[in-house]
Amino acid sequence: MNMMTEEPGPQRRLITTKTEYQEAMDLLLPMAQRELRIFDPDLADLRLHLPERIALLREFLSRGRNNRLYIAVHKTDFIERRAPRLLSLLGLFAANIFIQRTQGDAARVQDCFILCDETHVVRRPVAAQPRGVVLTGDLNEGAKMRDRFDQIWESSEAGVSANTSGL
Repeated sequence: MNMMTEEPGPQRRLITTKTEYQEAMDLLLPMAQRELRIFDPDLADLRLHLPERIALLREFLSRGRNNRLYIAVHKTDFIERRAPRLLSLLGLFAANIFIQRTQGDAARVQDCFILCDETHVVRRPVAAQPRGVVLTGDLNEGAKMRDRFDQIWESSEAGVSANTSGL
């Protein structure tokens, strides 16, 4: 008798409110093992600057020296002016956190998403609207979102660094 247990397949859940978006973020952050890729207009809706989210990011980055956080945003003002904890984290993990500002075609992209280890995704097709989807354990969608992130990243420039002086 074979007692193998099957891994659960990909899970999909629709989100319709900003609160559900925050809950999805809280679900994904602890799941990260190697890599987080975030694309957002300015990070304000993600609330990555909150102490509990910074603690989760610090824990993730501390788990392995090869763990990486990639962030692509349209505007860096929120990060530079309203997210001092995130900037401090960037200072501590300068070799592991990369923040880019979109340019050209990428600057006109309207969606936002979080990609965790190419397996878990939270995506809102229009960043200004709360509707979206949470996908967990979906390697197929994860690969597509990784390709999309890579295209956005290639059309971006350095946005915020650990030695941003404000001058």
